Amino acid sequence: MDRQQLFVDLAEARPAGGDVVYVERRGEDYAWNLTAPGQDLVLGGIGAAFPDVWVYWSGEWPVDDAARQHAVFDDLLEEMESMGGGSDRCRWPLDEPWPHAH
Repeated sequence: MDRQQLFVDLAEARPAGGDVVYVERRGEDYAWNLTAPGQDLVLGGIGAAFPDVWVYWSGEWPVDDAARQHAVFDDLLEEMESMGGGSDRCRWPLDEPWPHAH
């Protein structure tokens, strides 16, 4: 499925607190699954070989807020892409000493 269909599927599934969502990308194709509380967590990818990038996510889908749905979705995929070197998710300046301040 493409990125837009992935968004539609996630929005229709309405993940709830305690659900674990697995998303993967292979080239331009996405796949996902949802594991509900009490079910055995599905580990790994949908296909036979390793995907290009993947991520597990657990959270409450913002059902009644379309803008937040898109923000959560974009953030989820950006985080996933950062695992493959596709983006820099560092949220702190390099010159800021530890511990980080908010």
